[in-house]
Amino acid sequence: MFYIHLFRVKCESLPQGDFLRASRDSVEVISKSIESKPTAEVGRRSEWHIGNVERVDGGGIAFAMGRTQAVTSPKFDSVSHDFVEEEAMKAPFTIGVFDVETQACGIIRKTGVSQNSSEVARNLEVLLNAARFARESNSRIIVEPIPDPVGFIDAIRRAKAVTRFIFTVSRPNPHDVNRLIQRPAEEFTEAAEGTRTRVEVEGENLNKDLIEEVAHATAAVGEIAAANIIPEGGGRTKRVYLSGNAVVEPVETNEKTSVFAAILDRTRAAYARVRNSARP
Repeated sequence: MFYIHLFRVKCESLPQGDFLRASRDSVEVISKSIESKPTAEVGRRSEWHIGNVERVDGGGIAFAMGRTQAVTSPKFDSVSHDFVEEEAMKAPFTIGVFDVETQACGIIRKTGVSQNSSEVARNLEVLLNAARFARESNSRIIVEPIPDPVGFIDAIRRAKAVTRFIFTVSRPNPHDVNRLIQRPAEEFTEAAEGTRTRVEVEGENLNKDLIEEVAHATAAVGEIAAANIIPEGGGRTKRVYLSGNAVVEPVETNEKTSVFAAILDRTRAAYARVRNSARP
């Protein structure tokens, strides 16, 4: 068994882009960017790469992602009987699968290369934008960890009342956002040539079911949300946030299923769990 981080990979159009450049489908841009096997310098003179790309049955794109670094190691030369230091190239890497159906991506947690979800998201984002496809379609690829909404939703359900709810949206991209609220706000963001819009509603006792639905949709696209609640037992209002730990999903493999197929399956399952707004 191993564990994967869960990310949302979006391709958003740039404000005031070059109108002569043709726009492309977001999934196509992301897929081509992965398949081009880009290389990029990602801070602290660290060079990162995507490689070992292959299609996975059922709509996935598997890839390896890692960095190269020069290291020196002590050696003993049996001929000269001298101790020397030799330089070698290390290349720690991890494996991920991008789901073309949901634009979610599962990447294996691995010590030394992919333990921190925020760092993984930043590195993958830099790599994908190093390919030419996003630039050529007036867009930029955004990679964000998907936050686990369980604690936030539980606080909303238990609250005596919810008096304020805030969430953010970016420019249009994923197909499965809440069409009543998120989609119009995304379209406004794009029309205003902005990058992010903050939506806020206040009231004495807001509709918890609707807030829960939007919170699930907000988490699924890697956006931010917060709420002011009156605790179950009453008292002063407090603020709770849809943030903190990103979703981490266990993956089990067997002889009948490839590692890539198993990652794709669990990525979809974890994403569906986050996105689903049905109450138990």
